Amino acid sequence: MIAKRYQVVVHGGLLVTGQRISRQDMAIQNGKIVALETEITVAADREIDAKGKYVLPGIIDAHTHPLYVDDAESLAISAAYGGVTTLIYYVYADHGKQVAPTIRDFVENTAAHSVLDFGVHAGLFDPAHQAEEIPDVIDLGVTSFKLFMAYARLGRLCDDYQLLRVFDIIARAGGMGMVHAESGLATDYLIDKFHAEGRDPAEFFERMRPGVLEAEAVNRAAAIAQVAGCPLYIPHVSSHEAVEVVACAKRRGQRIFGETCPQYLALTNEEINHQGPLAKIGPPLRYPEDQHALWRGLSRGLIDTIGSDHAPKEKGRNDDFLAAAYGSPQVETMLSVMYETGINQGHLTLPRLVQVMCENPARIFGLYPKKGAFLIGSDADLIIFDPGERHQIAQETQHSRASYTLYEGFEVIGKPVLSMQRGRVLLEEDELHALPRQGEFVCTRSGTLHPRDLLDGKGK
Repeated sequence: MIAKRYQVVVHGGLLVTGQRISRQDMAIQNGKIVALETEITVAADREIDAKGKYVLPGIIDAHTHPLYVDDAESLAISAAYGGVTTLIYYVYADHGKQVAPTIRDFVENTAAHSVLDFGVHAGLFDPAHQAEEIPDVIDLGVTSFKLFMAYARLGRLCDDYQLLRVFDIIARAGGMGMVHAESGLATDYLIDKFHAEGRDPAEFFERMRPGVLEAEAVNRAAAIAQVAGCPLYIPHVSSHEAVEVVACAKRRGQRIFGETCPQYLALTNEEINHQGPLAKIGPPLRYPEDQHALWRGLSRGLIDTIGSDHAPKEKGRNDDFLAAAYGSPQVETMLSVMYETGINQGHLTLPRLVQVMCENPARIFGLYPKKGAFLIGSDADLIIFDPGERHQIAQETQHSRASYTLYEGFEVIGKPVLSMQRGRVLLEEDELHALPRQGEFVCTRSGTLHPRDLLDGKGK
């Protein structure tokens, strides 16, 4: 039955999916997409003219940390200004803490304030005492579990015994493992070695955490996950060596997924010369050859997603580099920076960008086709993106609580000018219209997908 009147119709835009770009109108009713046609003539309460602009699915950022400078409330606001409509947060259970109550408290508190829909990954800082909770956590709708192969001095390093034990429990419970993949004890030795030799930690930072030790950890995690039969997701892949390891595991049929981040695609370790500790992140910024491998991996389907790793902490340009915290603000700038460096500079097609920032995160974490899709019945999460709007990134225009951006003065062409979440306007003409409590918690279903079930990485 054809509706006599729709709530919203988006007219004349170029709709972008992972398969194609096509000129279509979209009708929205009760928060869902209800019609996709060449021309919709039925009247609507709100008619949006998208002529000359792209209509993209809302960005799904599956890598955010709401526990440093930005909490879940401010992080979601910053994300909304950048075209993100769904977040997946890392929620960590510290030593001596139970995982399930930690997640229940976070979900309850965040739902009371969030302007965006959100899911959760569970982070285990004390896996020896927390792993048995995994089935209970999955019952809460949280199905991905992160462990650390680095940061022993922070008490986070998970040894191989616990890594296999946790992966075994995850596999039997029906979830997915995730690891921060750096060979932690080896990198700690290199930090001590260079420090004892009096080397400048800023100058030698990348050599303290080299790409080959990232690749070693990815390979070890993949081998242990294969033994356990556990699906594996590798966040923030940064080096060409790590891309090769992920590609090899995919070729042998393993259920493994790779993510990279805008900072690794747009910046190199030269940034440390200009921004000092502000550009200290883990894994570190690397070299042009690593960028080339990451772009190639994205375009060929070897790397599956882009996530922001938004984790800004208090630090200054002149702080002691070795003592400075890891992390940077990324969520608000992610789409514009990726459009400029990926599309305008010719590294990716626009359908492929939609795959790695919208469709693939939704598929991998079990949110598809509710999220990340332009299909009848999908949530009406969308961005109207103006590909011709030129602007300059500056910290003073950002909405994170961070006091800096790594992209200060970065010139980009292309900007989200309107976004909607479940049919309600989030952002329009640089003004946020979303209200606290508008965001909803979404349950994930990670671990059900095989990499071969993702789109081929080419786009049309």
